[in-house]
Amino acid sequence: MSKQNKTHVADGLWCIEENRFSLDTNKHFEGLFTQGNGYMHVRGSFEEGLRGAAQDEEYMRMPANVTLEQPRHTETKWGTFIPGIVGKHPLLKEEIINLPYFLGMDLVIADEKLDMESSTIKDYRRWLDLRDGCLYRSFIWVTENGLNLKLSYKRFVSIEDKHLCLQQLQIEMLSGEGILDIRCGIDSEVRTNGFNHFKEVLTEDKHSEYICTKTVTDGGNNVLMLSGINASENICWSKLTQSKNIFFSGFKLLKAGDSLEVQKVTSVVTDRDLEDGTLIERGQKYLEYFFNQGWEKIYKRHSMAWNKKWVTSDIEITGDDEAQLAIRTYIYHLIRANSENDSRVAICAKGYAGEAYFGHYFWDTEINMLPFFIHTNPEAARNLLMYRYNTLNGARKNAMEYGYEGAKYAWEASVTGEEQCPCWQYADHEVHVTADIIYAMYHYANATGDTAFVRSFGIDMMVETARYWVQRVDRNNDGYYDLLGVMGPDEYLPVTRNNAFTNRMVKFSLEKTAELLKKIKHEDKDGYLEIENRLGLKAWELDKIKEVGDKLILPYDENSKIVPQSEDFESYADVNFNAIWKDRTKPFGNFISQEKNYRSKALKQADVIELMMLYPDDFTREQLINAYDYYEPITTHDSSLSASVHGIVAAWMGRMTESEKFLKKVMAIDMSQEKKGAAEGIHIANCGGLWQMIVYGFAGLKSAMWCEEIQLAPHLPDKWTNLKFTLAWHGKRYRITVTKDKHEVTELYE
Repeated sequence: MSKQNKTHVADGLWCIEENRFSLDTNKHFEGLFTQGNGYMHVRGSFEEGLRGAAQDEEYMRMPANVTLEQPRHTETKWGTFIPGIVGKHPLLKEEIINLPYFLGMDLVIADEKLDMESSTIKDYRRWLDLRDGCLYRSFIWVTENGLNLKLSYKRFVSIEDKHLCLQQLQIEMLSGEGILDIRCGIDSEVRTNGFNHFKEVLTEDKHSEYICTKTVTDGGNNVLMLSGINASENICWSKLTQSKNIFFSGFKLLKAGDSLEVQKVTSVVTDRDLEDGTLIERGQKYLEYFFNQGWEKIYKRHSMAWNKKWVTSDIEITGDDEAQLAIRTYIYHLIRANSENDSRVAICAKGYAGEAYFGHYFWDTEINMLPFFIHTNPEAARNLLMYRYNTLNGARKNAMEYGYEGAKYAWEASVTGEEQCPCWQYADHEVHVTADIIYAMYHYANATGDTAFVRSFGIDMMVETARYWVQRVDRNNDGYYDLLGVMGPDEYLPVTRNNAFTNRMVKFSLEKTAELLKKIKHEDKDGYLEIENRLGLKAWELDKIKEVGDKLILPYDENSKIVPQSEDFESYADVNFNAIWKDRTKPFGNFISQEKNYRSKALKQADVIELMMLYPDDFTREQLINAYDYYEPITTHDSSLSASVHGIVAAWMGRMTESEKFLKKVMAIDMSQEKKGAAEGIHIANCGGLWQMIVYGFAGLKSAMWCEEIQLAPHLPDKWTNLKFTLAWHGKRYRITVTKDKHEVTELYE
């Protein structure tokens, strides 16, 4: 039996800590303490739950602006998520299913059940060690009749043995005597956004070694959970079922000075797994593997796997402990949330740490998160792009729904690639995601040298999306092409004319498509013929793609030297922010009607500034400064995607006071207990945003999209004295070191 809990010390640069339990912040820490391995994820809820916080409440969640929506569960929400296990919601379409809760470990002594809200608790501490993804909790439980028990918990979801979750509970009887009732089980009384996605739940207790729950979802999947237990002392365990729940129950007399350790291991398998064998065969195999190997060996494999991740992903900051912990927290969640070997799924907007956004995938994946993976785990980046290739048929269906040929990628995607967004503004008009994917693919190819990916898989995406674009544009009286009725990244202006960001992205996509087709046609006639036959490509289409790419309008105001967000931007109403926005701690959108917001110059997030960050060589320094000075004062930053972009551009301009202000904002989004931002899940795109802010902004790395060699132009924050990180670049790895007066690039050899 392991004794690690007793000696483990939380390192302030590697551990997120909660030193006082509060109902007010509990749900925030549940999100922040989420554990996972890409295959499965569990929120950081207490093993014993919270009294009176029912998880099976049924209600109809309506489509809404998630930024402004008030959450239903205020104190706690369990979360067990497997990417790809989705159900059918009558209003929200495909949504990820919150599966049975297998972490349950209830304690009762002297007729008192442990409950963090009602029990007397002393010396409480809970912390997540980012180095290995282990979650710890320790405290002294003082019962009503004066018993004192020291409880120490540890659990991890193995990143190496991906079907296993291990839990450990160490109990020390400090004073008194009593019979402890321990219940370890699987609770199926769980709903997802108030909806029951379980068609059938079967429990089984005939096996002596484990308890079992099989769940059949309304999406047609089968999920099997098996839990077994191990104890340091002889305990007679029985198995009990209550409704659709099943658990082990054991009793142990504890006297002062006694100690007890209980280990619980759960194996989780589904019918979408790629392994051979029946569910029960595989579930038993993983459980038996644990009992044969033991806790220490399983943990060692897990710990070593995490260490390998950190070798290639860590960022070291000297002089700012707050920033150091924040970036490691965000990197941890990026690594955890990514299913690096499953190209049937991507990373959902809440990083599989909550039900918000319904487990859907957005443009965030390609624009905010992909750069991190490109430069730390290129194979994982390729895998994320393969998801888009694998869901191309869904994108074709989306285009067909609007009467177009080709492919239109969904604003909110799920396992099929078909549009899941229930709100017309975004589904109909926020079309830039279709071009963003092509941009991201070229970013990956330019950074890694993997041009074969573009040729083998990307060409289909490029041709099909180009077909969509040449129909989506309108030819004007001057012979140029407009994109009408579009929403750019700024979601407070939904139906605009020639949004600069969208048009530039589409222009890039069309130009690259025409360029690649021409290249293949000249260099590989057989290959081009194969493309023609496979995609039904007509000779005139290549000319049309090139024509639209060449003649698509890119708005610019010569008089003001400002890139307009859209051609009609100046026609929108000015906003008196001070008169409307009475409480700046809340989103601006709470203080203005949607109707008025949609006709006003109040930006939700970076739009033109985002464009300039992604296409830095397109603009002069004067244009960059003009745009920043014009747009930033009217940007509400209601979106979590906004602050990092502005922070990067501010650093490029040398405005470090402003940049550091945005750094604080980016870190606070999920780290601040006061804001409780992680309550509904992790803002995973913001995690990628902080990485970009440090690497692109403060280290000044020029994007591999636009250069062959590593180029740095550092602007370190005032407190920072040293910045170090590792970078994958064209198949090699480099160590980047930046100080106030110099920077070094050193190639690393394996």
